[in-house]
Amino acid sequence: MIRMTLMLCAGTAFAAALAAPAAGQVVSGGTSGSYNGEDISVGSSGYGSTDGNYINVGGTADAEVANGGEVRTRVRGRTGPVIGVNRSFSTARDDDERAFSRTRTIVRNGETVRSRTHTMYHQRGERPVHEFSTDDQSSRRRRGR
Repeated sequence: MIRMTLMLCAGTAFAAALAAPAAGQVVSGGTSGSYNGEDISVGSSGYGSTDGNYINVGGTADAEVANGGEVRTRVRGRTGPVIGVNRSFSTARDDDERAFSRTRTIVRNGETVRSRTHTMYHQRGERPVHEFSTDDQSSRRRRGR
């Protein structure tokens, strides 16, 4: 029984060593998006990286209105020992147009960096325009891809 337990522990440690990235291997990525309308402009970005020991995650948000409209920006992030998350959001609005850009970046320590940006612009009387940007980086090979 003791031999089985030791072999199970050794097998688990070996599997964990294979799943972890090589020392010094850095996984990084990010996305950004922006839109410049007639009187307004918005943009946001997110980025992240990990090497198995540390997590780095951040982002930016920017918005501008020319004719005295309303502007909001927000960047929120948190980093723990396993996961780091960043959310960046910007919105601009005036009488006849509005736009927003939002980015969400998630970093899993030693494994993946995923980032997605959604940007929308709408002018009164027209259909809204949506743009998406996605980045998915991983230190592991995935099946079926």
